[in-house]
Amino acid sequence: MNGQGVTHRARPVAAALREEGAVRKISPKRSGAGPHVVVIGNHKGGCGKSTVAMHLIVSLLKEQRRVASFDLDLTQQTLTRYIENRAEWSRLHGVPLEVPDHCPIAEASVTAPHPDATDATVFTSTLAALPAGYDFVVIDTPSGENHLSLLAHALADTLITPINDSFVDLDVIGTMAPSSDFKPRRSRYAEMVAVASERRSLVSSRPTDWVVVRNRLARLMSRNQRQVAEMLELMAPELGFRTAHGLSDRVIFREFFPVGLTAFDPLDETRLGLKANMAHVMARAEVRDLMQDLGLLPSDEPLDFESRVNLIVSELRLPPATLLDKTAPDKSPATT
Repeated sequence: MNGQGVTHRARPVAAALREEGAVRKISPKRSGAGPHVVVIGNHKGGCGKSTVAMHLIVSLLKEQRRVASFDLDLTQQTLTRYIENRAEWSRLHGVPLEVPDHCPIAEASVTAPHPDATDATVFTSTLAALPAGYDFVVIDTPSGENHLSLLAHALADTLITPINDSFVDLDVIGTMAPSSDFKPRRSRYAEMVAVASERRSLVSSRPTDWVVVRNRLARLMSRNQRQVAEMLELMAPELGFRTAHGLSDRVIFREFFPVGLTAFDPLDETRLGLKANMAHVMARAEVRDLMQDLGLLPSDEPLDFESRVNLIVSELRLPPATLLDKTAPDKSPATT
């Protein structure tokens, strides 16, 4: 992104952030000043943004937090359909499931004089009109570069950027090439995050917590995984983000979408249409770990090994497990 483009796109964001009500209602402070805004963003599609958004939303709801959600991908509307599937599944099966207060944003007509400005106005007006009492606002953004996504990034208290564990996805965060001795440089997306941070600084002294989440990880460690981890470690201080371990590439995450379920929902045959297995349990453990890494909720006490085993046994509905007592006396025959 060149400097001229940055200047052109920055002005309407600053104006939108200054709209009366938007700044007041979407304050970065959690205590008494407004909800905490979480944005899931990446220019690249297919990196699991909507899956991460839905699991984040449900995990917050299950912790008795009040959540409003926005889907700014006005074409695909994946998060919107995920939430609709969840509500429909709950109604059809008589199973109570937590759903957020979802705020759909209708796409402006392409014949409108300024469709980007119209979308931004609808979004900020809806955001400012949210009643008091919400703890979190979760915003899922589209792939690619557009004004609405830039505006959402400027509002983010926490920005979550899922990436697939590959150098192709890594290039969306920061570009590296042999001619630069593989030193990281800002990509177009990182430039957009920088512009959004600059616009945010006009109305807030608190910077955005940018978290890059390594998503769809192979379950076996590979040379590629180690290289991507090393590159991210080099990029993080240069570009201003931190990293978190995301979700493995599990079929179960794709199975959840049609029925609107998540790894946090009860894993039983009645609700899922399939028996809970170790993949379900490990998926839930991964999402729990991700939530702890994000730091949006008070972290639980770390579980010891026996507690982890018992938790797995409980979720799989297996007979109780008994671990060997390490303090028991050794009953092996004495050697002479």
